[in-house]
Amino acid sequence: MHGAESSNPFYGWKLLVFLGIAYSIQIGFCYYGPPVLLPFMTESMSWSRGETMVGYTLMIAILAISSPLIALLVNRFGARNVLFSGGMIMAVSTVCMSFWGHNYSLYLIVSALNGLGAGFATMIATQTVIVSWFHARRAMAMGIVLGGGAIGGFLAPQIISATVLASDGNWRIGWFVITFASIIGAAITLAKVRNSPSDVGQHPDGLDPDQSAENMSNRKNSKGTYHTSANWTVGDALKSPVLWLIIVALGAELFLWHIVKVQTPFHLRDRNFAPSQAALFYSLAIGFSILGRFITAALGDRIEPRYLIAGASILIFVGGILFWFASPEVPLVVYIYPLLSGCGFGIAYVCMPTILGNYFGVKSFPLINGIAYPIVALIELSGTPLAGYLYDLQGSYFTILLIGWIGAIIAFIAMMFCRPPKLKAT
Repeated sequence: MHGAESSNPFYGWKLLVFLGIAYSIQIGFCYYGPPVLLPFMTESMSWSRGETMVGYTLMIAILAISSPLIALLVNRFGARNVLFSGGMIMAVSTVCMSFWGHNYSLYLIVSALNGLGAGFATMIATQTVIVSWFHARRAMAMGIVLGGGAIGGFLAPQIISATVLASDGNWRIGWFVITFASIIGAAITLAKVRNSPSDVGQHPDGLDPDQSAENMSNRKNSKGTYHTSANWTVGDALKSPVLWLIIVALGAELFLWHIVKVQTPFHLRDRNFAPSQAALFYSLAIGFSILGRFITAALGDRIEPRYLIAGASILIFVGGILFWFASPEVPLVVYIYPLLSGCGFGIAYVCMPTILGNYFGVKSFPLINGIAYPIVALIELSGTPLAGYLYDLQGSYFTILLIGWIGAIIAFIAMMFCRPPKLKAT
């Protein structure tokens, strides 16, 4: 094995490219794409915003709560197979949405299926592959791949919006575009992604175990970030207050981000922006998260992720305030709010799996991440239907934004207390 490793370049770097492309396609079209279609569906079927938001919220909720199942399947069948299966589930579900999405009951059922496919095809399995392949440069690797997701999140809504507008607002065409993208992403995963370095006779970071241990020892003596030397069990992690501080902080700040992101197509059209402009600024908010993800890639192995998450909460807080003031009369604000909120989200998004891997180790990472992520996501998602229904009642997003602003402040405070945990001896 050592001879093979010395004669073959480390596959991890190529893996990051292919994994990043597949991830950017699936997250861009399957996760970030649907909100662009929701205004067209709302107008076509004369649904209320609250009713429409229930479907999208159900989709993301299923994506989140299926995470423990996904983690178990990753451990049993491998991340590559799970990623491929997710792409094919998304292809089937989006075809169904194209044909039957006008029926509200079927809209809800297919939304749930969309969420299951998106869950399989994106976060938990992708992050597990990265954690398996990279130890010393984990934050950098995570930032590169998840940064690709931001590129997909910027481009995919624009492609979907342009296609729908070119077909006189036919939202069904948009779902067909997502179907095609899902198949492409699944094919790339099956062809190029490998679960772990051992699948190709290599070791994490391209180093043999002795070199890896020496490298990590040197990092402990440097000004690098904390990496636990223990492999925590899921039970030990759940008993740690630090894990719950991470969950509360990320859930609270992403609560505000999600409101800003999902309500942008509606809010900007309320403020007299054209549909194409609203779609553009929605894409910009996601696109600017590239900056945050690459900031984490550059700094996340040198600056403790908890400090980066705290800084992200401030960016999202300020971006959320500026979102309220967005209008054609103050065009600068319309560009600054997606820059700040998107950048903050990008930092927080990459830091979550990074800090969990750093604090609790590699062995139980899929299950710990699979438990933490759905809780964070459910906190994050709770604002989406509430925002829709509060708007229907009040004709304004101010109340839900006020709740989000308070949450971002709570997130900052929580991360200040989120020091590396110590595993208690038994």
